[in-house]
Amino acid sequence: MAFTLADLNAAPVDRLTTDLADLFGSPALAESVAASRPYDSVDQLCATASALLTAQDRESRRTVCDAVNAHPPIGGTVAAGTRSASEQAAALGATGDAELDALRDLQPRYREQFGWNYLVRAAGRSAREIRDDLLARLDNAPADEWPVTVANLDAINQLRLRGWITG
Repeated sequence: MAFTLADLNAAPVDRLTTDLADLFGSPALAESVAASRPYDSVDQLCATASALLTAQDRESRRTVCDAVNAHPPIGGTVAAGTRSASEQAAALGATGDAELDALRDLQPRYREQFGWNYLVRAAGRSAREIRDDLLARLDNAPADEWPVTVANLDAINQLRLRGWITG
């Protein structure tokens, strides 16, 4: 369900936290964002969510890793009608089987190497671009890859927030 900024500021904390947890894949981030109300603009909401994600990463990498892993693998089985299904459909719409197979084959290697799911802001990217990004990121050391993953999580959160708030 979409909210206006006024709705978000006035929503009961339990309802808002539930909705934000679904959006972020992180109950902890949802609670922090809800507790930081009121927001004067969507930009302020997004900046606050971003800052809270960064703070959360410093305090509890496990919490952020859980949010990363809440995102299903790109090209994998995704429940119809979910936010992830529509995001992946937009990115992978006209993808050939070879590109999807490559994405499916590479993701377990990525997870084994790093210990978390491959995550990328897929909006506006083709399957080939996503595959190339995945291949390039497999060359990273875990300490170098984690900030890239968190930046992509933040970009996804920003995109979702901006799509969720209307008017």
